[in-house]
Amino acid sequence: MMETEELLDWVDENDQVIGEVERSVANSDPKYIHREVGILIHDAKGRVLVQRRSFKKKTDPGVWIMSVAGHVKSGVSPEQTAHEELREELGFDTDLKFIEKSLEKHSNETIFAYMYVGLYNGEPIIFDEDETEAVMFLDKDEFSRLCKNETVEEISKDYFLRYFKR
Repeated sequence: MMETEELLDWVDENDQVIGEVERSVANSDPKYIHREVGILIHDAKGRVLVQRRSFKKKTDPGVWIMSVAGHVKSGVSPEQTAHEELREELGFDTDLKFIEKSLEKHSNETIFAYMYVGLYNGEPIIFDEDETEAVMFLDKDEFSRLCKNETVEEISKDYFLRYFKR
């Protein structure tokens, strides 16, 4: 039996739904604007949680990225997706605060990125090793060292640095 591909809302430059698009198409053709979420998790000490993508991943294996990220499925709100992705990728949920929405144009895709921030309260972190290699909390200096010694995805790096400037 063939598995159907995940459908995403195809939106216009005003973020209004104009149709549906398969995830693989949206990720390879910038004319199909779609939505993604990013979540920056921090702890009470002000450290951020960074996630290292599994070396098994086709895209950006072993790269350090945002605490949590994911595509918004068709018919699902970005906020609902953010909570689902948080539970799926880290095994817990927390209150999330919406920070911003931005239109990001890349060579292979165009997205509306919905950014959230949430507080980690000591819950057990459980991640899928097929998706994630490791997670760790870093303060500003530790994050700077990570950026010098490892590959950190540029958009994630930008959000982390903006967090530390606040």
